[in-house]
Amino acid sequence: MLLIIALVIASLFVYFLKDKLKQYPNIFYIGAAVVTIVIFSLRTVAMPQFVRQNIVGIFAKGTIGTAFFIIVMITGALPRGSKLIGPLMRIRGELSIMAAILVLSHNLTYGMTYFKMLFSAPAALPAAQRCAAVISLILIVLMIGLTVISFPAVRKKMNPKKWKQIQRSAYVFYGLLYVHIMLINIPYARMGLHMYAVNVLVYSIVFAGYAAMRIRKWVLTKNPDADSIFIKKVSVAVSVCAVLVCTVAFSMCFMRNGNKVSAQETAADKTLSQTQTEKGVKKNGEAGTTATASNADGVTQEQQISGESGDSAGESQEVQENENAQDGENAAAAAVENTAGEENGQGKQDADSQNSGSSGATSDSGNDTNSSAGGSSGSDSGSAGQTAEERTEAAPKPTEAPRTFKADGDYTGTAVCDTYGYTVTVVVTISGDAVTGVSASATAGGADEMFFSQANAKVPGAILANGGVSGVDGVSGATKSSNAIKAAYTSAYQSAKN
Repeated sequence: MLLIIALVIASLFVYFLKDKLKQYPNIFYIGAAVVTIVIFSLRTVAMPQFVRQNIVGIFAKGTIGTAFFIIVMITGALPRGSKLIGPLMRIRGELSIMAAILVLSHNLTYGMTYFKMLFSAPAALPAAQRCAAVISLILIVLMIGLTVISFPAVRKKMNPKKWKQIQRSAYVFYGLLYVHIMLINIPYARMGLHMYAVNVLVYSIVFAGYAAMRIRKWVLTKNPDADSIFIKKVSVAVSVCAVLVCTVAFSMCFMRNGNKVSAQETAADKTLSQTQTEKGVKKNGEAGTTATASNADGVTQEQQISGESGDSAGESQEVQENENAQDGENAAAAAVENTAGEENGQGKQDADSQNSGSSGATSDSGNDTNSSAGGSSGSDSGSAGQTAEERTEAAPKPTEAPRTFKADGDYTGTAVCDTYGYTVTVVVTISGDAVTGVSASATAGGADEMFFSQANAKVPGAILANGGVSGVDGVSGATKSSNAIKAAYTSAYQSAKN
């Protein structure tokens, strides 16, 4: 949880450096400005995801600046007589200036995306992000105004009463800051990202707790002579309100539009089913074409292909065609045998005539002729029979249709999202030598995670339905994430091919 880490860092900073901050504030302001510039410069630099999310992210997300603002907030809400109120009030102005400078790193880093889209293509932003961007602009205006009058040189030149009236706009700033944070985190939490639900709960406890403390202090200031019973009632009332705010905010993280989700899932399932059906029809058609073409080649090959088609009616028909083809071959063989047999019979008949009406020599000659004719007949008949058998045995062995992919299974491809540097992983499922599944995941976080989620909700399904990335459009507002998913799919597809 980055906010807790940031609060620890900010508290340690105040504890050890509060005197130095009061003595040399300009040095700390310059240091905060340098950090802001460096963080903004690193937005396009590739780096390990852990570093981007937890080290650079604590500044780029404005978490460390918000932590300093929280200390400034709590300082003004501490009860009178608190031991902390004295030391913190001395540096409250300096802390608020540092907080504003550090928060600018967040405004610059994310403003490059959100503010640009807000003015150029507002419809591309989801409603929550659009509202958050508008509120962010209001916050920047308020923050700059409050920061300027926090400098001692400016404050001394202002009317104290006027200065205090302007400073009261800080309450509006804190309230809008909380709303801005909720608009960013709640949509993520609704996607099932539980860490954002924790963010909502922690920020709600902090801001609702501050509001309860501040209201209690204001009521007691207006009623300095209030008895303990009144103070207790006020404390209970503001505490109940704070708990209610936290409960409502946290429960919003788990609210879902069930009908809308169901409709989307149904549409996706329908698209997948249609795609698989079309692929199955296409494949069966190819098998049927192959079977028809191979009828002239031999029984064995036809039966093999018929078996692969998996259609019992088609199989019976093809087997019958195989038998017909075999009958045709047998008939041809029989014709050869008959021709040989007629020649043999004619030769034998002539030889017998010669044997019955000739001398022994002639008979011997006839016998030789008979033997020769018989041998020729046997040879012809054997030759004819051998030819039919050889033709059956020499039929081409069954061959499988060329595969598009080397084997069924899951194949993985990765790609790095341009500019933002997070990694997208796509798993392509091959079944029956066809793509039957496309799923994507990413190491994205923050706003990147929102953009990836928008792209992931549409692009993999479009790739599956389209049979590839050709013709698949990117999701408006999440173009780079869409391109990364398509690039990772291409990598996985290539690894699956022969």
